[in-house]
Amino acid sequence: MTTREIVVRCEQGLHLRMATKVARVVRDHQAVVHLSCEGCRKANGCSLLELISLEASSGTHLKVDAEGPDEAAVLNELANVFEQGAGI
Repeated sequence: MTTREIVVRCEQGLHLRMATKVARVVRDHQAVVHLSCEGCRKANGCSLLELISLEASSGTHLKVDAEGPDEAAVLNELANVFEQGAGI
């Protein structure tokens, strides 16, 4: 298992469009991914409802755990999504 800390940079936080992008990235890889932040529960990276329930605002530090054959690749791609604000 590989863990990485990612900061939500989008002004609107982890909103529905960004959560959709995150879920698509996770589904395109062969790794199980969970996201969590301090004081909130763990969310499955494939579940829009769970991702939105994190209520991660701009500046929130997320812990991302990935386990599987391409865990490094999915973490790098997710870091890009959060860095670029999902292109939104």
